[in-house]
Amino acid sequence: MKALPYLRNENGRITLMVDGKPFLVLGGEFHNSSGSDLEYMKTNVWPGLRRLGGNCYLTPVYWECMEPEQGVYDFTLVDGVIDQAREEGVRLILLWFGLWKNGNSAYIPKWMKKDSQYFYMRGQNGQMVESVSPFCKAAVELDKKAFCALMKHLADMDEERTVIMIQVENETGIWGHPRDYSDEATQIFDARIPSEMERLYDVSGSWEEAFGLNACEYFMSWGLSKAVGEIAAAGRSVYNLPMFMNCVAIGMPLKAGDIPSGGPLPRVHKIWRIFAPAIDLYGPDIYSPFYKEVSSEFAAANALIIPEMGQDKNAASKALFTVAAYNTICFSPFGIDGMMTPLSENDLLSQTNSDVVPYDENAGNLLAESYRMLHLLWPQILKAQEEGRIYAFLQQGDQRTEFIMDDYILKISYGGGLGHMGQPVPRKEDSPVGGGFVIRQDKDTFLICGISCNVKVEPRYGSQEQVFVLDKRELKLTETGLEPGRIFNGDERNFTVIGAWPTVQTLTFYRR
Repeated sequence: MKALPYLRNENGRITLMVDGKPFLVLGGEFHNSSGSDLEYMKTNVWPGLRRLGGNCYLTPVYWECMEPEQGVYDFTLVDGVIDQAREEGVRLILLWFGLWKNGNSAYIPKWMKKDSQYFYMRGQNGQMVESVSPFCKAAVELDKKAFCALMKHLADMDEERTVIMIQVENETGIWGHPRDYSDEATQIFDARIPSEMERLYDVSGSWEEAFGLNACEYFMSWGLSKAVGEIAAAGRSVYNLPMFMNCVAIGMPLKAGDIPSGGPLPRVHKIWRIFAPAIDLYGPDIYSPFYKEVSSEFAAANALIIPEMGQDKNAASKALFTVAAYNTICFSPFGIDGMMTPLSENDLLSQTNSDVVPYDENAGNLLAESYRMLHLLWPQILKAQEEGRIYAFLQQGDQRTEFIMDDYILKISYGGGLGHMGQPVPRKEDSPVGGGFVIRQDKDTFLICGISCNVKVEPRYGSQEQVFVLDKRELKLTETGLEPGRIFNGDERNFTVIGAWPTVQTLTFYRR
């Protein structure tokens, strides 16, 4: 039997360990409904993903399908998708769609939906929100029982450790309202805050007295973290896999209700860590233009896991940047099966509105090439991160990025190439944004991996020396790894121009 996957914490750096080795998840999350039909997965999903070359994919476990009758469990879908993943030679991260998915309770069993004892949250005007209240203890107990059944089943059947992590629930919180206004929730909200919250923030009184404008969000964070914490802890006591949670991350300060109130955003992580210690990591679902800001905020906890992000042509650039810039555990665009496999008209009609994304074949090809590069370069990236020799860049409004490296200044501009007198040519609308990284291999040699960027090296400010290119060459991706390719000289020597396709080059300079 293989060893359990786990998160190693070494000098504050968190690493996902699988089969005793560091493991970087490069894959994607399936559309919400793909895993509900094993034949659909076999015919429409896996063939396209073989082109992507990912090593791990995120797929839901639907509570309503797993427990069609109370106390009766059916693991057909779970076993089927695990068997398919083994045939494909990839790992899985399971997403527990239990009480909450996107702040909604759409995936609870049908028998539970029709039973009013499992009460829903209420909005400010008393309207019912189709989401079970975290203060409904009976519902939490049912979720806990079902989740434990899932974890026990995995412990019994997954000796190969195909499943390496678990996401507990999905985007918890209440949409459109600051908090749950059900009678049960309001009674707790008006009472004195728990002693743990008093110690954590050095305040007292009711929630509103203690936290003022933050009262509703802190209240929901406390209620949800307690509920999810119980569920996660119970599951880990049965089968101790690493566990994480995702949340909607907009990238700008919004009030509770504009985004799911109570979800594990960084501003309430201290609450979640106290009341849900069984959760190892919190990851952002990024669909906003503030990609770098959101990533940096979540990476501050010494590990970044991105379970969802946009599946457009910019995913390839973001993959290169993210793995190089942060201690990244997982990079996973959402709807990866739609990104790699053209959807027929019937398929589109069967998807929910949120799933319908225009198919862009080039986006999938770009991401596949970025993944190939990252798989091959990851050992170099890890070593360069440890030694402070890596510099990541991503175009986001700014048109130039500069890195000062001892005697050199690397100037990264973005666009489709260089025109007259070395001026950047604007990026074509259908090209990906610029992104990538630079690794300093020795004093005068740099490895550059990127998309849609132009790299120029100059002497450090104030230096009287000039910098010249001694050697410039491409690195080709082959079945055996990276191999030297063309040697660039003449007109192609002085500027490193990388177009709208992931490219790796090395440059060596000398100064006179």
